[in-house]
Amino acid sequence: MSLPPVDPAVTAEAVAALPARLRKRLDEAVTQARGWPVETAGDRVTVRPDDQVYVVLTVPVTDPADAVCSCLLAPRCLHRTAVLSAAPIRAGGDDPPAPTDDPASDSDPARTGTAPPDQPQPGGPEVSAAQADAAQGLWVVAATILANGIAGAGAVAQADLLRAVHQARATGLHGPAAAAIRVVEHLRAGRRAEPAFRLADLADDLRELLAACHRLAAGDGTVAGVARRDYEPVGDLRLYGLFCEPIRAATGHAGAVTYLADPTGRLWVVSDVKPSDRAATGSATRASVDLGEVRLSHHALSRAGLRAINAHASTVGRLSHGRARQAVAAPGAGWFDPPLDALWQPSLAEQVDRWLAGTVLPAHARPAAHDLAFLDGTVLGTDRRGLLLTLDRPDAAPPLTVVVSAPHEDPALPYVTNLRVLGIHATGRRIRLVGRFTGPRQVDGLAFSARWLQAGATGDTAHGGNTGHGGHGGHVDLGATPLTRADVAETVRARGNFLSPGATFHTVAGRPVLDPTPSPAPAAPPLHLLRHQVERVASAGRSALLSGVDADARRLADAHLGTASAVLTGLAAAGVRRTRDVFGRLDPHDADRLARAWLTAAVYEQAATRATTRQAWSAPAPEAPPP
Repeated sequence: MSLPPVDPAVTAEAVAALPARLRKRLDEAVTQARGWPVETAGDRVTVRPDDQVYVVLTVPVTDPADAVCSCLLAPRCLHRTAVLSAAPIRAGGDDPPAPTDDPASDSDPARTGTAPPDQPQPGGPEVSAAQADAAQGLWVVAATILANGIAGAGAVAQADLLRAVHQARATGLHGPAAAAIRVVEHLRAGRRAEPAFRLADLADDLRELLAACHRLAAGDGTVAGVARRDYEPVGDLRLYGLFCEPIRAATGHAGAVTYLADPTGRLWVVSDVKPSDRAATGSATRASVDLGEVRLSHHALSRAGLRAINAHASTVGRLSHGRARQAVAAPGAGWFDPPLDALWQPSLAEQVDRWLAGTVLPAHARPAAHDLAFLDGTVLGTDRRGLLLTLDRPDAAPPLTVVVSAPHEDPALPYVTNLRVLGIHATGRRIRLVGRFTGPRQVDGLAFSARWLQAGATGDTAHGGNTGHGGHGGHVDLGATPLTRADVAETVRARGNFLSPGATFHTVAGRPVLDPTPSPAPAAPPLHLLRHQVERVASAGRSALLSGVDADARRLADAHLGTASAVLTGLAAAGVRRTRDVFGRLDPHDADRLARAWLTAAVYEQAATRATTRQAWSAPAPEAPPP
């Protein structure tokens, strides 16, 4: 079934017009609607619930008149409403782009989305009365959805949130509106039990939505966001290829992305990610780049460079491509040569701060490569978690060992095989790595280079590709190019390639030697207990708080996380508290109290996790945040 996107206001109006007796059957009808036959002819999409009834959608579906049903009850019929509720949500021209797996570039939070929750800006724009009302409407519906959980967030509840989205858009609250749409999409995916559904994403977007509404109610207009912007001129660019990676998104998109850097160190992105029924493989990077006169694959462009005249790019750094753009291929640069060498000069602390600062931004506003790690280190071996890399520490600090994992474990992508080859056959050798931060002392390996990389290896170096540092055009894209033993020939192999977690080493003659008795890994603070309860409430609503919370609160208190224990205890109290009015009806303010307690716990968990993660990257052992 392939339905066109529908404007949120159209869906909300259709559900509101539905008689009460039919609303009770709407969720069942939506499930059936996903199996109804769909025919497309030009700008008209016809859905046939049965032999006598058909629903016609005129693309784009932005007005109630664009959805017509042939039954006698139309437009207040179940067929039309079920089709509209089953269709994707139209993002609209005034909302920020939906989050993708594509990278983004440097951006100003005040220009491209909402500001970080922990960086209020009192001097920002004032909140109008209409915006305050719209934010209150979003809060009330989101609080109700949170109290009822996924099971209780059917088509009617989703339509209520879409109606609030329409009001928010009309008043200029583009950031909260975009977050609310993502919440609806997660709810739909969760109710359909789609493999792409991630409860963590639903919890994060609910937190973003409620936090934005809370700040708007307090008069902070910096979270309103701005309307979606098209590509804008950025002048002439001289770019150097850095690396490329195959993309496989949970949303069904696949393709390849190439990262490039300009002489100032700013990163830019050439993206070719499209809806696809086939999973991405390493060959996706061999597809041609559609950018002006550039006749290179993503693989070759990441080893070459380009000159762009009057280039256009989005505010998040994604280059506009197409034959209409003026761009030609140019020589590239090696990772050990300027200007790319400068990417590895910032300290580890600066890189971690850049990553953590980006995580608090909405997905569409995160700077490009905010989560990329540029690391120099020595290969120690492998363990069950992945490749072990000890980092160069010019500040004479204690050695820091990082786990390099595979972003995808699918055999169609050579990530796992390449990391295994490095761990077994390159032990004791120094490499230069580009990874993606994923957690405390953990990164996903994306590409690497080394001065010892064998010059005889095969690489795609046509059209200006760089060959100045060995084979593979100067570096190896771990998700695209399989490594062999010949690529790492004459490498010193050491015993103990497969290490247990927490293995330590000392240095002899400039090379790492494993200690015979590895010390145990230090225990991290049990913040996962709080995160687990936050996600449980997002999934099951207040019923998740009926049991199991007191034990987790005690464990947090025993770990000297007093604030974490307090916010979890407050969340449990708000969840079980049910009051009634003089007529015996449940008080709707209970949902508001639960939402505030949940938001308090979610925001604390996010901040505490960032603090412990930063500590893990800067000290030999992670420490608990202050209680």
